[in-house]
Amino acid sequence: MTHAIHPYYQQAQTEPDTDRPLPTALVWSTVTSGPARQFIDEWARLTHRPSVLRRVNTWDFLPRPVTDLDDLLTVCGFGTPFDDEAGDRVLWHITRLAAHDDLAARVCLHRIMPAIMSVARRRGRITQGGVENAIGDAISTAWMVIREFPCDRRQVKIAANLVRDVEYYGFVRDQRMRRVSETQVGFDVLQQIEETNLVTTVDQELDDVLSYASEMGVSTPQIELLRKLGEGRHANDIATDQGVSPRTVRNHKHTAIKRVQHVLSKNETNRRR
Repeated sequence: MTHAIHPYYQQAQTEPDTDRPLPTALVWSTVTSGPARQFIDEWARLTHRPSVLRRVNTWDFLPRPVTDLDDLLTVCGFGTPFDDEAGDRVLWHITRLAAHDDLAARVCLHRIMPAIMSVARRRGRITQGGVENAIGDAISTAWMVIREFPCDRRQVKIAANLVRDVEYYGFVRDQRMRRVSETQVGFDVLQQIEETNLVTTVDQELDDVLSYASEMGVSTPQIELLRKLGEGRHANDIATDQGVSPRTVRNHKHTAIKRVQHVLSKNETNRRR
């Protein structure tokens, strides 16, 4: 195993079938080299360093002082239920700070490291370079994603959103781009390329808006309806697929748009306070 969450943290002192002591870190690795090993060793050197802990404990959004960096991981939701709103909120604050703070960015990266390694192992089996190359790509992409994460627009399910963005920017987006040979083209072709890039940007923005709306409680059927319409499907075709009248689809569209507008307006109001 390249990377793992410690399954017996604070629950057992030795492995069940041997007398060998278990690691005490929340995140550990069985590999002896490579980026994952380097990352974990560096974390181990930082986790109990007094100067680091003094700096962390000046963060006024923490609910309590932490004793080491692994303790900080638990405060920001590591190993807690997926609906841990308090941990999610702390992680949001740390991610917001990470835009200009290296230590906060390292905490965010370690918080999502097991999920990032899982993505890298899965993607590494089907991408060029194998798992080790995928791990390096995933870590570097995660750093970029954390630094540029739009905290003001995405304020819940921070860990899940970070991991999703890492997988998209690290492994999905480039696969969707089609490499072509270079050739001289005229103005008409360049205009077509520009229009294509505009469509791609609009599609990504729509996906971001719908993803945020889903996180804020807009129902899945409403999100899927708007996504289909955004892909260019006609209301009549959707009505046929669902066995309802076109008028019903149009009514549902109107309701879904109003719902999304409401959550976006509410978020904008909260930002201005």
